Amino acid sequence: MIIYSGRHDPQMPIQEGDLVLFMYKGKRELRKVVKRVRKGEYFHTHLGTLCYDDVIGLDWGSSIKTSIGGEILALKPTLSDLMERIPRRTQIIYPKDAAFMIIKSGVLPGSLVVEGGTGSGSLTLCLSFAVGESGLVVSYETNKDFLKLASRNLKRFGVKNVILKNKDIRELDERDVDAIFLDIGNPWEVFEQSYLALKPGGTLCCFVPSYEQMRKVVLSAKSNGFGAAEIYEILLREYEVDERRTRPKPWMIGHTGFIIIMRKIMKF
Repeated sequence: MIIYSGRHDPQMPIQEGDLVLFMYKGKRELRKVVKRVRKGEYFHTHLGTLCYDDVIGLDWGSSIKTSIGGEILALKPTLSDLMERIPRRTQIIYPKDAAFMIIKSGVLPGSLVVEGGTGSGSLTLCLSFAVGESGLVVSYETNKDFLKLASRNLKRFGVKNVILKNKDIRELDERDVDAIFLDIGNPWEVFEQSYLALKPGGTLCCFVPSYEQMRKVVLSAKSNGFGAAEIYEILLREYEVDERRTRPKPWMIGHTGFIIIMRKIMKF
């Protein structure tokens, strides 16, 4: 079950304890900060200070004046906002990659999903939303510090449909799994176990940064019973529009990794 403030009735105003996305003008770009609002606490910015007492009870999307007359928007955070601003110690899988991976993998509400390499829990959070209250995500991580951080991050968002294991995914326990996601340096070492764990036709999704790893993943997977390989790279560019011009922003999210989607093939 997932409970995160911001998924309740959109007609309800901002409540104490809600996660709020504050958006305001920075020196160069729009600033976006996610905070949990509690009475008696404050949010300090270069545009002035907000007292959360003045935020609680307002409608989502309200423009609020700060102590020195600055303007800050109070918005309901999306899943992308939460993923991008999750406290981290490792490189996260960006929303652009996570969304594509989940859609291509066929994950639906009620799915049983296994993840190898929890990291900070960004993809874990996204998977938990995808499988819904009736589904389950089991995530393996060998680094205890990463697992503690991921646990705190998931707890912050009220996630309750995830099991975290401080264990090597090569000792994978689950069976009849709908999809397995591997964001580790040596995914080919888990292909034999993944084949046994997946349902017939189940999906194996690997995320690797280099061409050499990509090639090794595809060739090794074929020799372990996987087929129908699809390989993608997602590039993301934003545009800016104002009264003077419309143009692409001077920066973009380029190469973050290769997405490799494969299926468990049954041979008779």
